[in-house]
Amino acid sequence: MAAIRFMTAGDIDALLKLAAETPEAPDWDRAAYEYTLVGNDEQATFRAAWVAVNGADLLGFAVAHLIGEICELESIVVARSTRRKGIGKALLDGVIGWALAAGARKIQLEVRAANESAIAFYAHAGFLTEGLRPGYYRNPDEDAVLMGKPLFSGD
Repeated sequence: MAAIRFMTAGDIDALLKLAAETPEAPDWDRAAYEYTLVGNDEQATFRAAWVAVNGADLLGFAVAHLIGEICELESIVVARSTRRKGIGKALLDGVIGWALAAGARKIQLEVRAANESAIAFYAHAGFLTEGLRPGYYRNPDEDAVLMGKPLFSGD
């Protein structure tokens, strides 16, 4: 079973490797992930990242940030070999718990319109479609589906 914990600097190499193997993952460089370890920035945001590990194996990761009472889920990535085993849900639960503890009232995200499995995953987790951002993604160009979920104690 995977353990979910906050990402450390020692996780970044494995995280970058997993992201490179996953076409749906964001195309971020090392500095972007290192930035999540810093915490606060001048724009009153707070960022965090989680990893799902089994021993030394990185099975997945999630990145989110808070802006006021909104938690923006930036990414959840799960290794292909371990999908549909509850790791994505465990990562999402970690993000939601963190967001609630920080006072967030809502969690929201963008997902590629063609990523039907991710849209179904989020819908199953209680997210609702809130809109569309035409041409939001590049390489390939694609619309983003906006999804959101209100957060309350006990969610």
